[in-house]
Amino acid sequence: MALSLQRYTESYDDNLLYLLKERRRMEKERSMNIKKGDHMPESLIIEILSWLPVNDLLRFKSVCKSWYAIISSSDFISNHLKNYYNNNYRWRNCLLFHHYVSYGELQLHELLLDETPRVIADEVLYNIPIYCSYICGPCEGIYYLNEHNFCARALWNPVTNELIHLPPLVAKPNLPSNICYMHVEGYGFGLDPLTKDFKVVAIKTHCTTTGEDLPSMYPHSVYVYSLWTNSWRYIGDLSRDFRLQENKCYTYSNGFYYWLGSYKEEDVRKEVVISFDMATDVYKEMHVPDYSQPSSNCIGIYDECLALLTFQTIDKIFDIWTLKEGSWIKKLTMGPLPDIWNPIGHWKDNCILLECHYGKLVLLDSESQELKDLAYQYERTCRGVFAYMESLVSIKDKTMPGLQLEELKPEHDQSCCKN
Repeated sequence: MALSLQRYTESYDDNLLYLLKERRRMEKERSMNIKKGDHMPESLIIEILSWLPVNDLLRFKSVCKSWYAIISSSDFISNHLKNYYNNNYRWRNCLLFHHYVSYGELQLHELLLDETPRVIADEVLYNIPIYCSYICGPCEGIYYLNEHNFCARALWNPVTNELIHLPPLVAKPNLPSNICYMHVEGYGFGLDPLTKDFKVVAIKTHCTTTGEDLPSMYPHSVYVYSLWTNSWRYIGDLSRDFRLQENKCYTYSNGFYYWLGSYKEEDVRKEVVISFDMATDVYKEMHVPDYSQPSSNCIGIYDECLALLTFQTIDKIFDIWTLKEGSWIKKLTMGPLPDIWNPIGHWKDNCILLECHYGKLVLLDSESQELKDLAYQYERTCRGVFAYMESLVSIKDKTMPGLQLEELKPEHDQSCCKN
């Protein structure tokens, strides 16, 4: 799925042709600089390489042994990742748009945007390793895939095409034979900031195999997968019967993954934010601000903080709240916005993605408080929008020594049963 504008060359859009011409010009300049690098100091060569696209670097590994060693080193990969965040090449404006095609079927589109921003090309990603799967990420360029129908799970770097299938979950101890896991699960994906280990969190709800009412003694079970050990651990149960909202954007930040959830207390449903600490494997409940109802809402990241995005469905007012030092602060209020239906999440530079009626995406520039039509129309409900990120980070290098990616085969979670 590596990003390649060559597949859009049949388009005659002026903006797209301009982007292609600019890309070819800059690639030619980079190539000339590299060819002149015979007499450059190694530190300067490393600096130049650290700003190049991943696909170029993968090819440059074959230039010589020294370049292979440079590009493969952990220090270089870390520096390249940092430069990537600061790199605003126009052709890197890419989003992965996730939506329902029909009941039970998901489809992933790659959207290429210009600087306006406006979608100038899109393509269905049929070659995703686990088709019809939920995605979560990117975390350092790595995505988590969760198959919709069969509970297969994998980690994937779409640029290097590295893929590792996660082993199946093993039911927690002492679970009766007539109790199994429901098909739907809450999930999260992130990086342990202390050990640099990729982790996946799976929150499994239960059901009975006979269709009887589920006894209240079986709360949601929490499992954590570690890439280092290539294994799952059951770490306990949630304290309440939470209903977790599906995240429509990637909500990992500073070592924590977040969900918006709710629970019932005395016939009143109360909302909370649930955080999971990737370093300690501990979850925590946090209150939400007192915002106007009825509203459609979601969580995202704004000013590098957790944010609650709320849209009042009657007054058509949109608010952004951020959580700092345990307190919610209202950062922005806009409206009325009559065409907006639902907030989706965040994108770069504190821009917010919103969903309109009739299947249209718009971008809210929080600095200018302008709504920008992305010129993208779809027929089905949006499942989520995620940034596309290129990375040299290797999944293989973070597994236990001796674990071979090609030996791992996709397996289905044998403990799953459908709703």
